[in-house]
Amino acid sequence: MKHQYRALTVKVMPSNSALGAGAASDFAVAISSALETRDEVCVILATGNSQLSFASALRGRADIEWSRITVLHMDEYLGMPASHPASFRRWIEDNIVGPLKPKAFHGIRADQTPVGDEILRYTEIVRSLDPVVCVMGIGENGHLAFNDPPADFETHELMHVVELDEACRMQQVREGHFSSLDETPRRALSLTVHALLRPTHILVLVPEARKAGAVKAALEGPVTPLCPASILQTASNAQLYLDQDSASLLTPEGTKT
Repeated sequence: MKHQYRALTVKVMPSNSALGAGAASDFAVAISSALETRDEVCVILATGNSQLSFASALRGRADIEWSRITVLHMDEYLGMPASHPASFRRWIEDNIVGPLKPKAFHGIRADQTPVGDEILRYTEIVRSLDPVVCVMGIGENGHLAFNDPPADFETHELMHVVELDEACRMQQVREGHFSSLDETPRRALSLTVHALLRPTHILVLVPEARKAGAVKAALEGPVTPLCPASILQTASNAQLYLDQDSASLLTPEGTKT
């Protein structure tokens, strides 16, 4: 079922697996269209539990030319090596690079110092490769990538160091990435909201009941840095994919198309 919230198109799917399959199908169409006019393309992919059904669906498709796709990701814990089980670089390697073998993968080296050099390096990668698709999720606190509330909607920088709030860090614990809040990093490198919204196609995947409150705030509340995902209401190039659980708190009247 399709709905409209200001400029944002929202698709409510019957299940998490259907959400992943639908988003993977739309991803394949976007990539095929982009490759009609260029030799290769770049994409930004999110990591984490909300992306598992999508990654699984991608691995089941044979119609995506991964040999012509360069993969970027959107965040990494400051100081974390790629070998750490909670590293987002490792997630991409395990779920995308290993099985699908894209042309290239450029990871965020958040364990390199000085951190300013890494910000400059990755900023140049994003700017020069100019991604055509961004696939992301929404956090339990409404964050996009690691842009926790209050998010910076004004900066035109592409990457920055962010402080992670307690709600964001607790989500990482509940998802099993860390055993306690004390073990969860407090800072990260993240693409900015501006960087996430630059690509031609934005696919936002948000399954599970624990995200229902954030979804309601993002779609039915005001556009505000206090709910970073609310900026999606202004993004006509974005599609939001929900399952029945994550859509469960939305008001049904007046949004169906």
